[in-house]
Amino acid sequence: MDEFIKEAIKEARQGLSEGGIPIGSVLVKDGVIISRGHNKRVQNNDPIRHAEIDCLMNAGRIGSYKRTVLYYTIMPCNLCTGAVIQFNIKKVIVG
Repeated sequence: MDEFIKEAIKEARQGLSEGGIPIGSVLVKDGVIISRGHNKRVQNNDPIRHAEIDCLMNAGRIGSYKRTVLYYTIMPCNLCTGAVIQFNIKKVIVG
């Protein structure tokens, strides 16, 4: 199994341990994890704090996202797909 998918799964498990929905994500640039996140819709009572959105928010302003890869534990929803397009992330890997 890919090392970055394993890290996304760790994030999903973290969300589950917090009583949330077990979905995780990591953002990788040049082979290094620069951000990670997990679904926090339940924990934060926030309808848009999906794992991918949490991950992107945790990354902060990094400039260009063109050389990044976003790893998910499930297929992205329309909201998260829109964020990927908006941030110009060229590669998404789903585990």
